[in-house]
Amino acid sequence: MIRVEGRDVLTLRDILPPTPGLQVLFVAKTPAPVSVKAGHYFQGAQGCQFWCRLKEYGLLKQTVGFEDDSLLCHGYGLTDIVKVPREYGEEPSREEYEAGLGRILELIRLHQPKIVVFVYKGVLDKISRFKFHIENKSTYGFNPSLEQHSCGARVFAFPLPGVGRCTTMQAKLAMQELVIACGREKAE
Repeated sequence: MIRVEGRDVLTLRDILPPTPGLQVLFVAKTPAPVSVKAGHYFQGAQGCQFWCRLKEYGLLKQTVGFEDDSLLCHGYGLTDIVKVPREYGEEPSREEYEAGLGRILELIRLHQPKIVVFVYKGVLDKISRFKFHIENKSTYGFNPSLEQHSCGARVFAFPLPGVGRCTTMQAKLAMQELVIACGREKAE
């Protein structure tokens, strides 16, 4: 439960370890109401595609329960840029993005992930423009030009199926880069 503008809002708790040293910090946009209802991240149609892509490339093992329950075992953490749940297509305000980025930068400083993965490229593009006045859009995969703003962590835009204009080849190349950066066996 969080307090927003004088009202209590049910949301999802960040998945973060008690001590620093994350391999990857995943940053989503906002929790989906269906996910909040289930009590677990990425339970909608797009969210399930996110988990499938991680499994497809060997970045997450098959699970019998909810995938987010196994993130810490892999050295991964998960948060949202904005913690107030929203339906698909309901966009946070510029002020919410900017405030959320401050929180994310503090989490990066505290947890020292090697890689910060923005689940939605559009979120990365908005915070880059709003906070750092960078007009160039990010690319799917790693974005070295943004590392100066991420406390030394590598910045990655996740190629989520059905979101944006990512081609199959761009998605494959980006995911292979992530696999290698995470020290996993190279996916074919």
